[in-house]
Amino acid sequence: MKPKQNTPVIAYFSMEIALDPNIPTYSGGLGMLAGDTLRSVADLAVPLVAVSLVYRRGYFRQLLDGNGQQTEQPQPWDPDRMLEAVERGRRWRLKGGRSQCAPGNTRWLV
Repeated sequence: MKPKQNTPVIAYFSMEIALDPNIPTYSGGLGMLAGDTLRSVADLAVPLVAVSLVYRRGYFRQLLDGNGQQTEQPQPWDPDRMLEAVERGRRWRLKGGRSQCAPGNTRWLV
């Protein structure tokens, strides 16, 4: 369902969002909560755009060693396999101002 012309769209910003286990853009509970929120909003067909950070090395994977100490391992991934580039200079109007997509490796989920 597409939003009607001139229908306000919610901008949802989160440092991490758990959308798919193959997209390591989250490290724990808050990322899981953000992902659940976005899935619920999508189910309700609420007009929304979500913005998050993409780290090519992903968030780290937390493991416990035999002594119960936390260790970390990088979780590398290839964003180009799952994301599509956003056109440079794309703008969004936000209440109280504007935001512009910076040139470079800014991407959006397909």
